[in-house]
Amino acid sequence: MKLSPKFEKNKFNIDWFLVGIFALFLIISITSIHLATPIVSRVTGLVVKQIIWYVTGFSLMALLIYFGIENLYDILIYVYAGLMIALGLLYLDSFSFISVPFVEITNNTRAWFVFPGIGNFQPSEFMKVVLLLMTANIISKHNSQKTEVSFKSDITLFINILKIALPPLILIVLQPDTGIPLVIIISIMIMVAVSGIKRIWIYVGATLGIGLFGGFIILFYTNQQFLIELFGSSLRLSRFYGWLETEKYIRSYGNQLYEGLLAIGSAGWFGHPLGQGIVWFAEPQNDFIFAVIGQNFGFIGTSLVIVLFFIFDIKLLIIALNNDSMRDKMMVIGLLGMILFQQVENMGMISGLLPITGITLPFISYGGSSLWSYMIPLSVIFRMSSDNINKKGSLV
Repeated sequence: MKLSPKFEKNKFNIDWFLVGIFALFLIISITSIHLATPIVSRVTGLVVKQIIWYVTGFSLMALLIYFGIENLYDILIYVYAGLMIALGLLYLDSFSFISVPFVEITNNTRAWFVFPGIGNFQPSEFMKVVLLLMTANIISKHNSQKTEVSFKSDITLFINILKIALPPLILIVLQPDTGIPLVIIISIMIMVAVSGIKRIWIYVGATLGIGLFGGFIILFYTNQQFLIELFGSSLRLSRFYGWLETEKYIRSYGNQLYEGLLAIGSAGWFGHPLGQGIVWFAEPQNDFIFAVIGQNFGFIGTSLVIVLFFIFDIKLLIIALNNDSMRDKMMVIGLLGMILFQQVENMGMISGLLPITGITLPFISYGGSSLWSYMIPLSVIFRMSSDNINKKGSLV
């Protein structure tokens, strides 16, 4: 398929308010990663690498905008196929008699390709945003063709989404990874919930979700042996041991949470002296970057980060509400669900409100794959914001 720039009739206007938010994200990210360096001294050059990821990420966004958002949607199926091949190769490497080049096992997980001199590539991070865009496209086409709201129509929509979402979800779970599948499922469920389906689906789904989670917690405290028999081993419940019985497993399953709580809880209003690494904890540059912020900047610093994320989320919502494209609106709703879930889960797991799942803090945690993947839907959002400016003559 030959690609050529699809220029819009209206000129492109840069949303400087949104650019300003990302400038603050960059400053917070590189500052936090720098302050995490004493804890993660085994890795060097993280700050420089993160700056490179940001610069190249915005270059990717500019390139996508230049070639036109329609071209982006046109090539989704090819990107999806390529990522499925990559996920399949990661799974094949799990067999003892097969060795796939460049696959690296990290924390007992096969999720990355490591290319010497270039960097790491995590296919699941890109798959989550590809599924986001493809689901928005499916919902938009489905709604434009349906003639009535019925159970039959809704089931057709569910099947069409499952056809593209289920295969990669299975391969990602087998890596094994629970964080990214959760992010994908949450974002798709939110898009489907606001797509115009019958409300009974929402009530039933919410009831089942709350019931299953609540039932799990009750069984954990009353009949752990049954859960062990259900899940196959106590190791699979380790995150819940560490979450719900932190002090009992303080030197094993609960150590990460305990250290994170100690880092935040001991920092007071303004934090410990910068960069001294008072408390040690695993993955400070990734999963526990919020604990680094808390340890160094205290309650004031963590609160400012939360406020910045709140402003960013509201900004995305305003852009979506003022745009005319139903497909792009659905994409933003899914992206908001995805980012908001990551924000709540990451901050919640470090403060002990939620179990630790290995989910990073968007735009702050170190990592090229995650940052680059988000630049794909953000290119659509910058284009939407430009259209809104052209339509109303002011920044919205």
